[in-house]
Amino acid sequence: MLAHWTQDIVDRIEAAILAISVITVAEARFGYRNANWGEPRVDREERRLASFLQIPLDPTVLDEWARLKDLSHRNGWNVTDNDLWIASTASVRHHPLVTCDKDQARIDDSALEIVYLPMRG
Repeated sequence: MLAHWTQDIVDRIEAAILAISVITVAEARFGYRNANWGEPRVDREERRLASFLQIPLDPTVLDEWARLKDLSHRNGWNVTDNDLWIASTASVRHHPLVTCDKDQARIDDSALEIVYLPMRG
């Protein structure tokens, strides 16, 4: 899975404490419910999600979401609300946003480091 990314990115990811927004957890849960995954597969996914530090929403994330939503609107980025929640969570914690999502990669803001990892294809 990591073979097509540069070694410096792979090293950075392997050395990091991996964290995700609770919005990402909600999106994953919707995805497997919507796809009618069986219990064994859901259990594996839940164990994988539990391996990440899950970052909750708080007032600073709410304020950052409003700021990024405004920037997205004014700049025509058309980034979805959930993608902005995830970006806001990373931004206020001063964590890089590591994403394979082209929409999130459009966010151009000096307060947020984005590490875009394009999918193979």
